[in-house]
Amino acid sequence: MSKTSLAITKASTPDHLENARPQFLGPFITRVIGTDENGITCVVTSRRHRKKLQPLSIGESGGFQREPLPAKAWRHVWKPSSISWWLAVLFIIGSALFSLGAALAIFPSLLTPWWHTPIVNNSVFFVGSIFFTTAGAVQYLEVINSEITDLITPQTNGGHRRMRWFAWRPKNLGYLASLVQLAGTILFNFNTGDALLSNLSSTDENLKIWAPNMIGSLCFLVSTACSYLEVGHRWFCFKPRDFAFWIVILNVFGSIAFQISAVASYYEPDGEILWTLGSNWGTFLGGLGFLLASYLLIPGLFEKEGTITRMKKVRVHGSDHRSESGSEQPSLKHGGQSEKDQETH
Repeated sequence: MSKTSLAITKASTPDHLENARPQFLGPFITRVIGTDENGITCVVTSRRHRKKLQPLSIGESGGFQREPLPAKAWRHVWKPSSISWWLAVLFIIGSALFSLGAALAIFPSLLTPWWHTPIVNNSVFFVGSIFFTTAGAVQYLEVINSEITDLITPQTNGGHRRMRWFAWRPKNLGYLASLVQLAGTILFNFNTGDALLSNLSSTDENLKIWAPNMIGSLCFLVSTACSYLEVGHRWFCFKPRDFAFWIVILNVFGSIAFQISAVASYYEPDGEILWTLGSNWGTFLGGLGFLLASYLLIPGLFEKEGTITRMKKVRVHGSDHRSESGSEQPSLKHGGQSEKDQETH
């Protein structure tokens, strides 16, 4: 004789998955499907694993379920125990300073004349770039210490892994995004630091100020492209109901604006900037885009822990029976993509 029981189990971030099956986008691992310690089938994306968020559940149709962000999450702003919170705060400060520096040039009446002196204005950008680089370094450490393939590898040292300071993870899109962005922030340090120098020729200005700005902005574009692919799990997607998707889109907007600003900031032979209006507004709007995207990282950390409802297998009088379950693993197409791939968070 057999019977079934209905169980509601809290979802949590797993440290290891049994029967794990990685899913790929080209050569990149974007998520892993497996069974956690409670016997629940989980879908863990590389981004959610990195942010310590709950895994995705699998619905009755076999598709991955998007967990909604509760309204009360917007009221929370304090979580210093999370490394993701620190990188968000650092990016917020850096972005705000870049927008402030550009606003001083766009709006001459903003603040007192002291703020509009070249040394002060350029110092605002330089300090902002320091916050950017610090945030980029924190993000790099977050990624390499939350490698999604760790879900497949058996843990050692009693379930605790050593702190990593360096790693090479070319199949992790989040890793590539963080590494390239970190390089871009370092180039912004040179760009904004050299802007503090005086009596430079137009050639020196293009070499020491414009070139790092141009290459650093290109790094930001490449980084956001990697983030787009990581969140979308496809080469092209549009997920307007996906919270993480809008964070990426805002970063894409900021990167494009920064790139426009970099092109416009080319120094002509007479020492004048090619397109002053485009340079200032590109930096201002790009900073606002990064500022908003960085802020959205914070409420995402307070995502309400969801529940996975399933019918558990119960042994009665020595007989096994497995009931219908909403957590069956979806079948895979070639290349590891799910056959019923709904929007993910």
